[in-house]
Amino acid sequence: MLGVSLVTCCRNRSENLNKALLSWLKVENISEIIIVDWSSDTPLERDLKPFMDADERIKIVRVEEEEAWILTYAYNAGFRCASHACILKADADIVIAPDFFDKNKLSKDQFLAGNWRNVPEDQAHINGFFLACKSDLADAGGFNEFITSYGWDDDDLYGRLAALGLRRGEIDPDTIYHIPHDDEARSEAFRTGKSADAMCAGDRLRKSSQYGIRRNYYIAALMPAWSRHQQMADFSVTSEQNCHVTLQRLDRRSNEVPLNVEQEADYFALKDIVSWNYGGAARLARPAFISLMARNFGDFEYFIQTGPKHRARDWLYRRLRWQWVQPEIADTALAKPSVNVPRAKLYIDAQHGLGNRLRAIASGAAIARATERELVIIWEPDAHCECHFGDLFDHDGAVMARSFAGMAASCGMDFVTYMELEPNSSKDKRIHLRNGEDFYARTAYVLNSPESDCRVENDFLQRLKPVEAVQDLVSSVRSPNDLAVHVRMVGGEGFEHLPYETPDNWKKSSHKKITHWRRKSHFSNFIARIDQLAGEG
Repeated sequence: MLGVSLVTCCRNRSENLNKALLSWLKVENISEIIIVDWSSDTPLERDLKPFMDADERIKIVRVEEEEAWILTYAYNAGFRCASHACILKADADIVIAPDFFDKNKLSKDQFLAGNWRNVPEDQAHINGFFLACKSDLADAGGFNEFITSYGWDDDDLYGRLAALGLRRGEIDPDTIYHIPHDDEARSEAFRTGKSADAMCAGDRLRKSSQYGIRRNYYIAALMPAWSRHQQMADFSVTSEQNCHVTLQRLDRRSNEVPLNVEQEADYFALKDIVSWNYGGAARLARPAFISLMARNFGDFEYFIQTGPKHRARDWLYRRLRWQWVQPEIADTALAKPSVNVPRAKLYIDAQHGLGNRLRAIASGAAIARATERELVIIWEPDAHCECHFGDLFDHDGAVMARSFAGMAASCGMDFVTYMELEPNSSKDKRIHLRNGEDFYARTAYVLNSPESDCRVENDFLQRLKPVEAVQDLVSSVRSPNDLAVHVRMVGGEGFEHLPYETPDNWKKSSHKKITHWRRKSHFSNFIARIDQLAGEG
């Protein structure tokens, strides 16, 4: 195969680099290892000298006098220093298996990349790991240097590689491993010196990795398209000896993003995060939204998570309540805003596995429709169902990714939980909603309400639109078939060690009932019946 240059970058935090480097040196197909030392306080060469003495493949590229870590600049410098036809981009905390190249073959018109969707949550950072031809990276322009913080840098590059006609293949997830560490340590920009409780809402939300991704997404969208014709950061060589090169950046303002673009990206990123996690507050008109982001985080949560009856007595709600606008005209300078007092909401906090969640959501949808409430789906990934709602369905309605059941119950909101082992559980309780008030239900079951309607529930489920990837899986199965079978076999007896099957998920009587029905639905029963039907012709 063609020669491979592994390129990595590091600033100060070298503990994981030492661990990762040991694995890289065991991969015979790696022809050279380029380590970009981005102005570490203590030069990396001091710690890495034993490795360099033992293996001549290691080359250090030290960049001097950089005050802040800029991933895109660092990696682009490393790519340009690579001397082989293929580049393996690996963060300094990625362990690589010795048989990596046996299981990951790079073909013509292709690049290979990690995929966060196919790995456990603590391995999501492998998304930035890739193998590509150096010439293809050059044609795409390398990393987008308008992006100078963590997030979206990898997907932005992958999109431009795909635009060149390259197919994205997936790295075998069993051949790489991300050494876990704290996300917040990845970005110096998040070090405000304040405790989380003392921060304003905006600063608190800016600490999330979601925010960094969305902010950089908007920066890339608002700035001129990055390509090979854009001028990368320019460096001069200040020293060069054996396996060590020292660089210094020349023009420090070449790819600077204008302040107004940064402000727009910040605003839209915050709107996205609020929309995903807190629902309707994202519909505030721009001045009101900015005002809310400047408030203490506790005021922010109180505003969005308490019912209208309670909010009406609160100064913050009185100040902001008339600044809600229709989503389609929000942020449109030429449109005259019209007042929109939001409808009461029905929050359905869906629990347990996929089927349980969908039946609970459908039940909530029927009640919301009958009572003229806005349905807000709360879908928090857990051991029972690790995906997000948006991974499965293309849904226009409000979806939140974080439960606030404790706050809803404690602040006096109309609240019920059907989850048997939770405090104040009242499974199957008859529900009568208070007029004009928000309602919060935490359940894995159908709600017992006079407004329940199985026809409306089924209609809601049938109208859910799968995302393209899910639809492709469904379409790959011939329809109609002679037989259609739903088999549940990974659960029940023998699987109690799994977090979603432990008996403490249910009361003893409920667990006994579940075990009984799972025995009935074991695949062996279906196979026996199918064989019988086949024998009967």
